[in-house]
Amino acid sequence: MEKWDRVTGYILLLIGVITAWSSTHLAMGKLKHPGPGFLPFSLACLLIALSLALIISQWKKGDAEASFWPEGTWRRPLLGVGAFILYAFLIEYAGFLITTFVFLVLWLWVIEKINWFRIMAVSVAVTVVLYLIFGYFLEVPLPAGFLE
Repeated sequence: MEKWDRVTGYILLLIGVITAWSSTHLAMGKLKHPGPGFLPFSLACLLIALSLALIISQWKKGDAEASFWPEGTWRRPLLGVGAFILYAFLIEYAGFLITTFVFLVLWLWVIEKINWFRIMAVSVAVTVVLYLIFGYFLEVPLPAGFLE
């Protein structure tokens, strides 16, 4: 796990630095009246500090010879990333409802490996709840896709 921790520390450090730099383009405001850049900058600084602590703690432990990707464990994370990328591309064409339902069915079937009744029940319930929260209550315009 030490290699994972080290890689995670460097990735989080990079994300923190980019976020801190990007948030400087927004007004910081004062401590009593923070601007829109205050919270992202503060959280980025916290992320930088925590990622540095993780990196330093791994340096103190020394090098480990554990495999970065143990045999056969790469498939599920790769499928998960691929599913999110496919979801992002299809949501405009197929719409929020269809894409979210299909994504959840595939995710629960491939990644979580639960039975079909639970897959369908959870997929329908989560899709409906997300639609009600974002589409109805918050009035976020969700893509309708070919259902328009």
